[in-house]
This record gives sequence, structure tokens and C-alpha cells, in this order.
Amino acid sequence: MKALVSGLFAASLMATSTAWAQTPVTHNGLDADFYAADGDTAVLLLHGTLAHNRMEIIETISTLVSEDYGYPVLAPNLSYQLPGREGMLDCGITHTHKDSDAKAEVAQWVQYLTDQGYSKIVVSAHSRGGAQLSAYLADNTPAEVTAAVLIAPATYDSTQTAPSYATRFNADLATLLSEAKSLSAETVMTVPGFVYCENAKVAAASFVDYYETRDERDTVHNLKSVDIPVWIVAGSEDDVVADLPAKLEAEGALNDQVQLVMLEGADHFFRDLYADDVALTIVDAVEM
Repeated sequence: MKALVSGLFAASLMATSTAWAQTPVTHNGLDADFYAADGDTAVLLLHGTLAHNRMEIIETISTLVSEDYGYPVLAPNLSYQLPGREGMLDCGITHTHKDSDAKAEVAQWVQYLTDQGYSKIVVSAHSRGGAQLSAYLADNTPAEVTAAVLIAPATYDSTQTAPSYATRFNADLATLLSEAKSLSAETVMTVPGFVYCENAKVAAASFVDYYETRDERDTVHNLKSVDIPVWIVAGSEDDVVADLPAKLEAEGALNDQVQLVMLEGADHFFRDLYADDVALTIVDAVEM
């Protein structure tokens, strides 16, 4: 097995005391953490909305899967057009990233793992990352990707986007979208809200990409075009995607290929022992 050492910052790792065993990796200007283990099967684990690959849920699950169960994990850090970024995305930047960028970055990391010699890859993602990953899988699933575990993946209802925006940011989304579409792609707008950022500066094309109606924003919609086994992990106390279990049922998304794993008492971030349950689900997908 070829070692995953591209972009390794060995000196900084040696100088820093950490409870986590991740190794920084870079590929085509993108960043990730690799959690080493033996074997020819790897897990790719993606974070959620404007988040990062060293947030608690990602580090905990990656460590459990690699150290306790012996499967290597690659945890990409979505670039948001800022290579080398750390931590939660700063709302004060000028936002030029797009929601749809995630699919291309996931594709590059899957190819990276394939090039490293992994013949089997299980992909997993949390929250909005789950929707982005399901959109990637619906477009094209490489033969090496054998299963997916979506952790509290995002749902989407186009009829609720504008009302939600108005409630949160006290502004009319349709008017802002119309303005954004009339501008050149790179023109920077100052808008009342962008994702969860208030009074944000954002490129017109980015605003359109995040807010224009697209069915692929919805995990449940995407599942209809995914042809590998999928586990959906949901928490009974999750108030972020509270509609997920009912929507899966209502739209007939659950079948022999798509299974729902409901964790009683878990919220959106699956802290403490719930992380072990999520890790076990990923291991089940690897060992199926």
C-alpha cells in the first residue's frame, strides 16, 4: 500500500501534542486529514455547513473507525475557495465559494484514494455534507465506492427557502436572487444574510448557487438516483433535520438498499456514546 504522505507537515506534528492521530494531507491544493490503518478499504468522512474536518464529530468518528476498528479514514476539509483554512469559516470573508463546489472536491478525494491503491471506499458525511455527498453519488458513483453512510443529512423544501430567509434575515430572497442574476458572476454584493452569516459580502454567482432552487440540495431526492447501499443515521432529538425520518418514509426512499438507523436520544451532533453508534454503522457498511 502506497503511503499517504503527500503534503505531510511532519515537523509541526511532532511539535504539537494532540489526542488525535491524524496526518495532514494535501492534493491539488485541497486539504484533508488522514487517520492511518491497514488494509485496502478506506472511509471518506465529510463535514457539514461551513464547518471543518477537525470539529468534534469528525475527529471522534474518524478516530473510532481507524483506531478501534482498524479502517483508514480520510477527512477532507472543503476549501470554500480558501486553501489552508482552519476552523469554522469566517463570516467576514468575501464569499466566492459555491454549494456545488463540494461535489468536485469529493470527486478529487475519491480519485486520490483510488490512486493510493484503495480498491474499496465507503463514503460518509454529516449534515449539509450528507446532501452534497448524495448529490455527488447521484451524478456518478465510481466502482470503488461501495456504500455510503449519511449522518443527519440535509433535507430541502424549495417552498420554505424564501420564508425561512425572510424570518431569519428580514429580507426578500426573490429580490436578492433577481439582483444577483443581473450582475456579473464575480460582482460582490452585500446581502442581509448568506447561509448563517449576517450582512455578508458574497459574489453574485455564489449567492445564486446557494439559493437558486435545485432538487439536488435534497438528500431524499438524490437517493432515488443512487445505486449503492446507503445507511441514513438520524437522531431522535435532532432539531436541525427533524423532518428527515418522516420525509424518507413519505417519499418511499427506504427500501432494501436504503436503511434508516434511528438513534434514540441523539441530537444533530451525535456526541458522546452516540458517536460510537455512528462509527459502528460505518463499520457495518465497510464489512457488508
